[in-house]
Amino acid sequence: MPLVFALPAWAETASQVFKQDAPSVVVVMTYNAAGKATELGSGVKLPDGSVATNCHVLKDGTRYRVRYQGKNYRATLDKSDWNRDVCSLDVPGLPAPPAVLGSTKTLQVGDAVYAIGTPEGLRHTLSEGIVSSLRAVGDGSYIQTTAAISPGSSGGGLFDDHGRLLGLTSFFITKGQQLNFALPVEWIEALPKHSTARVVSRTSEVDWLNQAAALEGSKDWSGLRVLAEGWTKAQPESAIAWVALGEADQGVDLYAQAIAANRQALKINPQDEASGPT
Repeated sequence: MPLVFALPAWAETASQVFKQDAPSVVVVMTYNAAGKATELGSGVKLPDGSVATNCHVLKDGTRYRVRYQGKNYRATLDKSDWNRDVCSLDVPGLPAPPAVLGSTKTLQVGDAVYAIGTPEGLRHTLSEGIVSSLRAVGDGSYIQTTAAISPGSSGGGLFDDHGRLLGLTSFFITKGQQLNFALPVEWIEALPKHSTARVVSRTSEVDWLNQAAALEGSKDWSGLRVLAEGWTKAQPESAIAWVALGEADQGVDLYAQAIAANRQALKINPQDEASGPT
């Protein structure tokens, strides 16, 4: 009797992922009221025809342009979730093909990932890496990856080895090695339900995390401690806030306080022993 084996779907090579997904990645340019360019980032064409990017790429802008294959397209803000740093642009006539959306639900540490964006203004740049951690934030997880990103990469795509979009590359820690982060694709999919006004009434967990990551990256432990103390007061049920406080306490040699802070983090979320900003 012949044996029948179920064969796994073969992963694509880096060049195959790039060939499939690079056409879905665009350059996003932000201009102020005086017509001066203020931000340069990346974006990804979605199945609904809009372009997803990070909201911080669009900050202080009054008009936007999307550049694709040497041509500029007018863009307007479509939906925005400033708390999660996810925005979408309406770009009439943009011929870019949409990316295929994936999922982070089955993503594991060690999985291969590929970042495609516009670092330093260099269009369609590919970097390859792995998932180095999944950092719980709110009702999702930031993807920490070794796939390098740089200024201009914000809003670019992070893809799996089948070319499916896992998230948007969002920030990196400048003083550390291989500390790069992408927000999850599920936040993009939830954008229609979470779209908010541009001005938010309070600092979100993502805002706290971004600030903490910058301070930790520069090893400003005193600054991180001040921030984390404010974070734990504002969001006492946030495990990641207590982890940040513990790291800051350890950085200034307050070891007893560091242990107490990490115990509080584990009490809130026993499943995530390392949910800090790095």
